[in-house]
Amino acid sequence: MRALATERIQTIDAGMLLVAGAALLFACKGTLIKMIYALGASVADLMILRLLFSMPVYLALAHRYWPARGQLPPLAQWLGVALCGMLGYYVSSYFDMTGLQTISPGLERMILYTYPAFVVLMSSVLLKKPFSARLCLCIAVIYLGLGLVFFADLRAQPDVPRAAIATGSLCVLISAITFAGYAIGSEYFMRRFSSALFTSVAMLAAGVTMGAHYVLFNDPSHLLTLSAAVYGWSALTALLFTVVPALMMSAGVRRIGSAKAGAVGMVGPVATVLIAAGVLGESVSSMQIVGLVVVMAGVQRLHRA
Repeated sequence: MRALATERIQTIDAGMLLVAGAALLFACKGTLIKMIYALGASVADLMILRLLFSMPVYLALAHRYWPARGQLPPLAQWLGVALCGMLGYYVSSYFDMTGLQTISPGLERMILYTYPAFVVLMSSVLLKKPFSARLCLCIAVIYLGLGLVFFADLRAQPDVPRAAIATGSLCVLISAITFAGYAIGSEYFMRRFSSALFTSVAMLAAGVTMGAHYVLFNDPSHLLTLSAAVYGWSALTALLFTVVPALMMSAGVRRIGSAKAGAVGMVGPVATVLIAAGVLGESVSSMQIVGLVVVMAGVQRLHRA
């Protein structure tokens, strides 16, 4: 019994380290994306480049962890994983990157960080889980803090039209909602799939969808006109700040569950604000700090509730 308890503790510790590491790597992504936009890349350019650079890794992982013939899950589960990937890494990523064109990485990460509130709401509706007044209060606190961060962003970017910041914030909010759906689906399907296989299949499905999107709405030859810097930063974003944290997050969620993972991921928003301030020179106001603390406190209470 003691050995089992020790093993359980080690599993939880490993899961928490994986999630924390993933959150820190994801925290760098918004700042890098803003830098790549400044080099002349569009949302579609960055998405397709990021997926093209990462696809060989996911193909290799899918081959490595492909189950034996007699252990193949049914087709419906494969389709479910593919839909999860399209939702979390195509739809959610597209709205997220669109929003980053006009809002700061700090505000973007704070809005994304509210996705546990939508996990609770979706679980209440889809899984018939109870929804108490205490949960309502937690969600209200989260969005009070988010409102403070939003107004701090308006003051920090006086040259950007307020309508553009509002539209960008709405895009990232849609990203948070769709990512909440991905989080619920991922926890369900990883009961049957390994974290590496699940992430690989999900990302490959997202890559195929994004490829079709790019061919339909863009000229593929445009990719050849981009600068070497765009290719280099896109490759770094794809491999170090997308592939690695995605695998780490999936492995961490598998060990400790999505609720604990959300709590450990609290390091992400703080790191994003600090990184954006250091690299992009963005100011950090007292209102932004207060809003950050309020949102984090609300999310923490939400997990406990």
